[in-house]
Amino acid sequence: PAVIEREPIAQSTALTPMDMLNHAVERGAGIEVLEKLMALQERWEANQARKAFAEAMAAAKSEIPVIAKNRQVGYEHKDGKGETSYRHEDLGEIARTVDPILARHGLSYGFPPAPRPNQPVTVTCIVPPRLGHSEENTLCAPRDDSGKKNSIQAIGSTITYLQRYTLKGALGLAAAADDDGKTASDEPCISDEQVIQLKDKAQ
Repeated sequence: PAVIEREPIAQSTALTPMDMLNHAVERGAGIEVLEKLMALQERWEANQARKAFAEAMAAAKSEIPVIAKNRQVGYEHKDGKGETSYRHEDLGEIARTVDPILARHGLSYGFPPAPRPNQPVTVTCIVPPRLGHSEENTLCAPRDDSGKKNSIQAIGSTITYLQRYTLKGALGLAAAADDDGKTASDEPCISDEQVIQLKDKAQ
């Protein structure tokens, strides 16, 4: 029987918004069309950046081990009714564990200053990727007046605590066991009463 030769089927290539924008410019499209295509291109780039961020974060998290608790904390309650003792991973231990892994995937993090006089201490952790998309996590809490801290130490303790938890929240990290009883809630800021209740649960 005769062999029927078939023409190869042309494979379609999806056009990006930039391709469409270039074609529109070549054909002399009006300014309204060009503006719509430019807006479409911006949304496309933002979506690509989010995808790249998600892929990099997923790859990094698959390599990050459970963070070991390397610090023991204990103090007596100011009212003299008991004491609190717990273990936790300090910020240095978290950084030592995650920094090399994040760097391999083009990720980093930072804590931009947010001075708020006479307001609860607020800390934001920002995780910016290479392609422009970034994620951030913000928490606030009153000064940590536990133990015998002076006012500066109380602020510093809260900043360090919030840095640990905003970073862990931004990266979705897990600790080796239950933390110091001060788990972040859905609300971005916790009250003095909530701090006392959470600390009492850690006894």
